[in-house]
This record gives sequence, C-alpha cells and structure tokens, in this order.
Amino acid sequence: MARLALRNLSRNRRRTLLSAGIIALGCALSLVVLGFVERSRSLIQESTVQQFGNIQVADPALLDGRAEGFEYLIPPAEQAQVAALVRTERGVLGTTAQLALSGLLAVRRTTAVVRAVGVVPENDVLDYNDLVIEGRGLGPADVGAVLVGQTLADELGLRPGDFVNLTATTVAGAFNVSPLEVVGLFRFSSVEVERAQVFVPLSFAQLLLATDGVDRIVVRLDRLGRTWTAARAIGVKLDAAGIPLEVRTWDVLSPFYQSLSGFFDILFGFLVAAVFILVFFIVLQILTLSFLERTREVGTIRALGTRQGEVFRLFVEESLWLGLVGGGIGVLAGAAISFLFNAASIPWQPPGTVQAVALGVDFTGAVVLIPFAVSVVSTLASAFLPAYQATRVSVVDALRAV
Repeated sequence: MARLALRNLSRNRRRTLLSAGIIALGCALSLVVLGFVERSRSLIQESTVQQFGNIQVADPALLDGRAEGFEYLIPPAEQAQVAALVRTERGVLGTTAQLALSGLLAVRRTTAVVRAVGVVPENDVLDYNDLVIEGRGLGPADVGAVLVGQTLADELGLRPGDFVNLTATTVAGAFNVSPLEVVGLFRFSSVEVERAQVFVPLSFAQLLLATDGVDRIVVRLDRLGRTWTAARAIGVKLDAAGIPLEVRTWDVLSPFYQSLSGFFDILFGFLVAAVFILVFFIVLQILTLSFLERTREVGTIRALGTRQGEVFRLFVEESLWLGLVGGGIGVLAGAAISFLFNAASIPWQPPGTVQAVALGVDFTGAVVLIPFAVSVVSTLASAFLPAYQATRVSVVDALRAV
C-alpha cells in the first residue's frame, strides 16, 4: 500500500511539488520562529539566573512583598541551619546570603532612590563581580565600597574612585548614613537594574541596618534543569525541620521573565495555529481536486473488489507521505535559514536591555519536532474529508464519472 501511495503521488508531479512546497514553507517558517524564540528565552534565562541565582530561600512575607518591618530577617543560627540542609541536596554547588535595603544614594546635590544589595564578596555562588566593566569588583576586605550600574553612574556622573553617601533606616527605625567609595561600574542586561540597584558588602549592609541577619539565602545548582526538582526537595526538608521559610525558583522571582516567556508562548501559539490553518485549507483544496479527478479510478478498483476502507487508507497514506516529504524539506530549509542567521551575527537589542546581542536561532530536536509534527498533522487532517467523500461514491456513479 505504501508503494502504491508513493506511485500515485508521482503521477502528477507538479501538484505534488506545489503541495510539498506549501507544507515545507509553513514548517520552515515555524521552525525558524521557534528557534529564535528558544534562543531569546535562553538568553533571558541566563540573565535572570545571573540576577537571582537558581533558588532563593526567604520568609514568605518578603517574597510576596507583604513585609512591613524587618521581621523577615533570618538570624545567623537559622541561616547556618538552612545552609546545612540545602547542601545535602544533590546538585547544589553552594549557598550564599544577601541582605537588601532601600535607601538614598547622594552625590553632591543629587540623590537617587536605590536598592542596595549586600553580598558576600568573591563568593562562589553569586557575587556579581563578573558584571564589572570598569574599576574592580568587591573584595573580602571591602567595607565602605559599592558597585554602581553604568546607567546610574552616567546619570549621576560617577566613576571609580568617587565617593557617595547612602542613607537608610535601621531595623530600630533610626536613620543611618555612611560614605561609600565607588570601586567599580557594572553592566547588566536590564536598564532598570542598572539604574535602581547597587551592590555593597554584606557586612556593610548589616552595619548600616544595625543587624546581624540576612533576608535571603541564594542557592546555586550545577545545571538549570535541576532547579525545580531541587526546590521541591529543599522545601520538604525545611518543612520537616520546622523552619518557616519558603523556596522560590528564579523564574518565579522574576515577573519580567514570566511575562516575556508568556508572550513568547502566545506568539508561537498564534504562528502554529496560522500555519496549521494555512496548510490545512490549501492542501485540502489540492487533495479534493486530486481525488475528484480519480473518481473513475476509484470506481474501477472498487469494482475489482477493493473495500472502502482500503481506498480510504490509500488516500490517507498518500497524504501522510506528502506531509512527511513536505515536512522533511521544511526542516532542511529551516536548518539552512538558521545556519545563515547564526553565521550572519546580526545585532539585535532586546526590549529593556542595554547591550545588543547577535540574532540567533536554536536548531535542536525539540525545536524541529513541533513544526514537523504540525506539518504532518495538518496535512493528514486535510485529507480525511476528501478521502471520505471519494470512498462514499457508489461504484456505478464512480464508473460513470467523466
């Protein structure tokens, strides 16, 4: 039956090539767009993990934005207990602590509201020193030092070696102010992070707030795909130990990633629907015409004893082979287009970012599978109605057809 189906496709090569070309065009278009979406998603994932780490453990009130005071702070004893529990989980490379505070950064007569993040300098989990583009990163001996984003530094006229004043409210409600030396400028993928966030040593943040606590524990894993499994396991261990802290993964911690990832999903979903409808109706018209032209042929083989189901199966197999051939050509065309895009290294600046990146298209098994499957399924779906109608014609009427 498969050999007969292929022979029937070769009888009208122009029509077969036209159908296969339409299927291939839809498959290649979907493949390139999905590859671009997945490459963009990967870049955003990397920058998000670079900002938040794989997992964060903190008080639910802090993570949900419901904290009114500093009751969310984790004391040293509990911090050590959490770190010990987390390190027992498979794939954990290390942990570090952070303490964030809101304050006013003053430079001469200019002030800016900033979020100062206290980090452990030169830790192996998340120290942000690799973001520094001018000056140096924070060191273990630093106390009154700060890393400022390039965007904020340009707005305030700051360069490494300049001094600023940071004012914040202590845990007791008093105002505290301290001078800081700008030791380095960092470049991040987001303009908003560069403008609104600075990094200081954890010891300085605790000194400014008059506390020995931290607000979160950041966990680094050996690979991104382990994040969600490890987060569930760590949550179970914390509950078993009676520690009232919550575990959040990097994707939950970033509303920007959630909204952009959702947009990418909707975009590709609309594209898949459009390609499916396009291929379905165009191939439906072509197959309907092809099957109608073969009405007498259907009557002849029916008169020789071929059953309706066998005729229906023959037409469906023709469509299946047509979808496989068209999808295969589309995959090859998509691979060629992806290669050209990647080789061209066309600069592209994603929304909200400060640096252009090379426009790239991922070409993986997962990227290939969905467009290829959509092409085959849409072609098969378009064959059912004309195949059914062709097999329902009586043998006598079919033999009389001109």
